[in-house]
Amino acid sequence: MRPHSRLSILVALAVAGPALLAGCGRKGPPIKPSEAAVQRAKENKEPAPQRPTPNAKNPEKKFILDGLLD
Repeated sequence: MRPHSRLSILVALAVAGPALLAGCGRKGPPIKPSEAAVQRAKENKEPAPQRPTPNAKNPEKKFILDGLLD
């Protein structure tokens, strides 16, 4: 590898690294989408959306990471 190509790689990493790391975080704790919808409705002074009830057409599906939000 030539010296100037190493330098260009280092410069690219120095420029792109902080930009990539800045997008990795999220402000605040994780919340469920249903809770976010209720919060948004309160902020907009609207009635809270009704939670869908599980039935044959709409079964309650669990995701493996749901336990992290509980």
